[in-house]
Amino acid sequence: MSDQKSLRSFPSDVVLARLNSSLSGLEISEARRRLKEFGPNELERRRRKNYLKEYLRQYLAFFAILLEVAAVLSFVADHHSPGEGYDILSFAILGAVFINATFAFWQEYRADKTVEALLMLVPSKAVVRRGGEVQEVEAKELVPGDILVVEEGDRIGADGVLLEGNSLRVNMAALTGEAEPARRVAEADASEEILDAKNVLFAGTTVTSGNGLAVIFATGGETEFGKMASLSKDVEKRPTPMELEIIWITRILTLAALLVGGLFFVLGVLSGQGWPIAAIFALSLIVANVPEGMLPTITLSLSMASRNMARRNALIKNLESAQTLGSATVICTDKTGTITRNEMTVKEVRLAGGEGARVSGEGYFEDGEFSFQDEAPGSLDRLNFLLEASALNSRAKICEGSVYGDPTELAIVAAARKAGVSGEGYEKAGEIPFSSDRKMMSTVCEKGGRRMIFSKGAPEVLIPLSDRLVDGRGRVRPLGEEERRRIEAEAQELERKAYRLIAVAYNEGDEEKDLIFLGLLGIMDLPREEVRDAIKKCQRASIRVMILTGDNPLTAKAIAEMVGLEVDVVLTGDEIRKIPDEDLAKILAEDNVLFARMRSEQKLRIASILQENGEVVAMTGDGVNDAPALRKADIGISMGMKGTEVAKEAADMILLDDNFASIVAAVEEGRTVYFNIKKFVTYILSSNVPEIVPYILHFFFRIPLPLSVIQILSIDLGSDMLPGLALGNEAPEKDIMERPPVGKDEKILDREVFKRGYFFLGPIEGAAAMTAFLGFLFLNGWSYGDLSITNTDFHKQAMTMTLLGAVSCQLLNVWTLRSWGSSAFERGLFKNRLLIVAILLELLWIYALLNVGAVQLVFNTSHVPIDHLWILIPFPILLFASHEAYKRRIRKRAQKEMGSEGPRHP
Repeated sequence: MSDQKSLRSFPSDVVLARLNSSLSGLEISEARRRLKEFGPNELERRRRKNYLKEYLRQYLAFFAILLEVAAVLSFVADHHSPGEGYDILSFAILGAVFINATFAFWQEYRADKTVEALLMLVPSKAVVRRGGEVQEVEAKELVPGDILVVEEGDRIGADGVLLEGNSLRVNMAALTGEAEPARRVAEADASEEILDAKNVLFAGTTVTSGNGLAVIFATGGETEFGKMASLSKDVEKRPTPMELEIIWITRILTLAALLVGGLFFVLGVLSGQGWPIAAIFALSLIVANVPEGMLPTITLSLSMASRNMARRNALIKNLESAQTLGSATVICTDKTGTITRNEMTVKEVRLAGGEGARVSGEGYFEDGEFSFQDEAPGSLDRLNFLLEASALNSRAKICEGSVYGDPTELAIVAAARKAGVSGEGYEKAGEIPFSSDRKMMSTVCEKGGRRMIFSKGAPEVLIPLSDRLVDGRGRVRPLGEEERRRIEAEAQELERKAYRLIAVAYNEGDEEKDLIFLGLLGIMDLPREEVRDAIKKCQRASIRVMILTGDNPLTAKAIAEMVGLEVDVVLTGDEIRKIPDEDLAKILAEDNVLFARMRSEQKLRIASILQENGEVVAMTGDGVNDAPALRKADIGISMGMKGTEVAKEAADMILLDDNFASIVAAVEEGRTVYFNIKKFVTYILSSNVPEIVPYILHFFFRIPLPLSVIQILSIDLGSDMLPGLALGNEAPEKDIMERPPVGKDEKILDREVFKRGYFFLGPIEGAAAMTAFLGFLFLNGWSYGDLSITNTDFHKQAMTMTLLGAVSCQLLNVWTLRSWGSSAFERGLFKNRLLIVAILLELLWIYALLNVGAVQLVFNTSHVPIDHLWILIPFPILLFASHEAYKRRIRKRAQKEMGSEGPRHP
């Protein structure tokens, strides 16, 4: 309708005229017409996912495509060499892809449903005047021109210009991040920024005290709430490190497989084998190089990490984000409710006579005690009277686990409850409400025929209105200049500690003059107890923590210092507007910055500049104003308890308990899953070598085929899967939060993984497999070059030995790979229960390969007498011992390098 800025800058009668409305409200027929014209008062919901498309998308992932190509190649190989098991391999690979796609889809579907449950809002109502009558309607039916009636506790459903206001204060945190309730007055306001206008009520905010009437001028997507929500749709989301990692792994493995296949195709042709045979051999090597079990194992590991995070109150919305936290170099966190409890608490009391008391217990519901520093006779009675006077002069209520009213007044009521003060016997006779001009509030009460006025407010207002005080002996005597200076000095001391100060006074009668000063209350939203330790963890882990808050700078800095954050520079939103991007990037790179009085577009700017500086950014938020920054960050973290619907939709992770410590716990899980994946990728790649070597030797030497296709499959999708999954479920290593963040350019499939997998552990397993095969043949009378034993029981026994050579090495390989750099003996034998189960099942599998006819028939194995199995013993021991020695050597090297550079992880 009319321009918003011009509407708020006009008197009420002009505003009503421009909106074609009146104080009696719209007629019902006109309201219906406008509802059709402007549409329902609701945000555009995110499009409902097409879950069929989401499921099919799983088959188009890079790794899935690699496996699908391998399956097609296996079908081609089966066409040219039928009967060798390539068809079974093809179906098994496709089965692995199917299981992986289904599981990944199911995990994300479940996360989606959990998020939807969190986003469900109780259908909101609104009270309006229509046709001269007050009535309750659905909030979605509000239209421009409606006269909105608001009371304390109401959630405002649309943007409107205030027509009447009585001590009206509104919590604007969802839009501005400002924790302190903002006053609203029915006076024309031509502020440049609409959010600064004192006569506008905004959708998504809550009335903390007072009441009023407003005429609505914007609904749905036209509200400030709606406009901010739409900003996040235009913000481009970067791929997660895990998404990039899977693309990288796929490309490297594809390239490696093609190079090996191509090389041996050429060698086969040059050796006179003929190109059809050489082609089939090349295809066999390509398929053997593709680790069919890796993708489902990665998916399952990420799923378990997500489940572990959920147990620690962090809900991951997509699997890849589980690992992103392990790469985080900066956590940009809100203050209120994340660092702090979001519950104001009276922590210090200064009585007018000079006695000081500290208050234990935090928040609105904890019990607490009062301890005096300079107690005098009667101090406790005077303290109780001060608390009674301030509680009687408050509208807030705490009852049955619920709170109602202004946070500051709630803190006062909670302090009175701790002292056992109830105000019993007093009857309220009148109230002089708070206003921003007066900066004080008074309540007239009667008890036993005695009429008294209790006042509370800003010290600079209440102290001048007082001409007497209650001294340290309980006497009422004149408030002299010396006492005034002392009280003012005490107030300044408390303000330097970032307390919100409330002065309290009383008098006989019902006038706000000649008051008797009772004392000061120091109130603060205190940090959560566990946050300090969580921040220490971040500092040891080389993760920077930055506070970005809508609160005032003094309070934010005090809280930062209380939780152990170093602050070099404090910048407000107004200040950073004037700083060019280049200069701000330099400040962010060099200084520990705290940002206060921040707006949504500024948080988005900070996230963008940090990313341009090479940082991996985790950003917290709860308001609709935070949504663009949450979407821009590498991992956006919304509050689950006080977060808005828009913030939860924009985020990658939802913090179920709104606690900063839970973010750090999730970072620990993210780092753990990164290194766990690194371990089992090495584990899986090392088993590729004993699968490839037999084919190469069979092709170039006159020996029977040492390992069949179906036996390769039994390793990749059988014996390797559960131990690999157990590695993916390893608990965090003791130094996991003392390592630097996982670098943006650091790869899971890096040089070290290749070295350990293909060139260290793998060759030992390859030697074990071929020693077992050839040793069994020669020990049982075979002569080199005799291929007549092919497909005989003797040949099957030899192939069984090849298979057992690889599998037995993997039994100890999984134990040594439980830690990437530290000793396997430090991990404890029974801490990973899944690994114990995996080993027992693998032993059962070995027994089945040797003794169960149905298994032998499918996997082309045969019983081998136990006295021949001694050949298998040396290589697993050699593999374990050599890898432990290797890790010990790199630990020593890392210790030498620690010096000035700090701890490193190999």
